[in-house]
Amino acid sequence: MKKVVVSGGSGFVASWVIADFLNHGYAVTTSLRSLTKADGIKRALARYVPATALANLTFFAADLTQPDGWAAGMAGADGVIHVASPLGHGTESTDELVRVARDGVQNVFQAAVTAGITRIVMTSSQAASTPDSQVTGTLTEDFWTDPQNPELDAYRISKVTAERTAWELAAAHHLDLTTILPGAIFGPVMTQNLSSNAILLQLLQGQLALPKVPLEISDVRDLATLHRLAFEQPVASGKRYLAASQTLTMLDVARLYQRHFPQLHLHARPLPNWATRVAAKFIPSLRALVPMLDRQYHHTTAAAETDLGWQQHTPDDTVLAAAQRLISLGLVK
Repeated sequence: MKKVVVSGGSGFVASWVIADFLNHGYAVTTSLRSLTKADGIKRALARYVPATALANLTFFAADLTQPDGWAAGMAGADGVIHVASPLGHGTESTDELVRVARDGVQNVFQAAVTAGITRIVMTSSQAASTPDSQVTGTLTEDFWTDPQNPELDAYRISKVTAERTAWELAAAHHLDLTTILPGAIFGPVMTQNLSSNAILLQLLQGQLALPKVPLEISDVRDLATLHRLAFEQPVASGKRYLAASQTLTMLDVARLYQRHFPQLHLHARPLPNWATRVAAKFIPSLRALVPMLDRQYHHTTAAAETDLGWQQHTPDDTVLAAAQRLISLGLVK
């Protein structure tokens, strides 16, 4: 039985990655900053993973910001699925967020080298494939974000720095690396760690003014499968894979929810772009949206589909599944 290490096991994406690997016959060990979370994570996974497969899950203590614990936790593994990433709170300086992102990659990759692991699949972001707002047309994996672009927020700069660091370390240590670049990640949550689904919860609770932002959506379930396919198939070695190409706006999502959940009596209206820019100066969570307000480009996932046979849910399916799970958890008031 092959064994993989998944970093950041309490995270939204990591939980689905763990489930996908377990359900396909792997043993999984995952890092947690505190092992007190382990029992809760197992209970959450039990909804999606049979007990016989769940028995192949173990945990080890390690923090992305510290080198301690990683190499020992990776002992005996066949590969690393590096999912964990610092998101920040929107208040950090660019230098602070870039440093944490770079250090996290260095800690995990150096531990893999120490443990004798060469195969790594890493979650990057389409933030590492963001052009300036005047670019039009279709972007492939060949496009890299220019960190000097003055339109970018600290988060996007940190993501492209982290991925660049990963490829530099892979070259220096002869690592077999693949990176996955999702867009806005939505889908059913396993726990009350909502991650980006917090935006959807706000819509379900009647947030009225919505930024006119086109979101290229990744379904968390499809994203987990893509990590496994990339790990398994030799064609993925040394490649980046974009993981979102289908678009909805926030207003599209709100109107979809109005149709499917009439009992919530939802109302929504678009927020003008100028108002979003002003509000972003005072609301940290809006800052990451500003570079996307005038977007005229889109990404393609043709490489993942052609190389790996990857398939995606429709974005409607994704945001509806996310909403149904939030409602079933009793989070929609």
